[in-house]
Amino acid sequence: MDLKDLMTGLQRLPDVELLRLHAAIEQLLFSPGRILAVRQRLHLGQAVTFWNVRDNRAERGSIIRFKTDQVLVHVEHSSRQLWMPYAAILLDPDAATPEPPPKPLRRSDFAIGDTVSFDGRDLIARFGRITRLNTKTATIDCTGQSWRVSYALLRHIIDV
Repeated sequence: MDLKDLMTGLQRLPDVELLRLHAAIEQLLFSPGRILAVRQRLHLGQAVTFWNVRDNRAERGSIIRFKTDQVLVHVEHSSRQLWMPYAAILLDPDAATPEPPPKPLRRSDFAIGDTVSFDGRDLIARFGRITRLNTKTATIDCTGQSWRVSYALLRHIIDV
């Protein structure tokens, strides 16, 4: 059955039946098992093909951030960033497992004076310079405010 025949058949249904069908499809798309199956094959920075529902076409982009039921993708050759459900990611079933995510950074990867960024507990990105290297954390000066942050949560910022 092609899409045109399906749409013709669905138009004949009462609104209540369409609503029930919508709820059933949404429950399937957002089921934890399906989300986990997709999420396990993704990592930050990975290039992906996804279905852009708003523009009704497949596009390319790279993964920026994850939520429990959505993924943020930076659209290739654009400054747009889109939140979308995991079901919108087009996975190649024959593709090999993706490259593993980069290993977390350790103390030896940083030096005093390095410019770094991290996301605070309020999920706001903060930028600053390392003022002290502790055993498990680095002390970061962010415009007069001092933060102790685990090395695994830090990201290097390159001054250009």
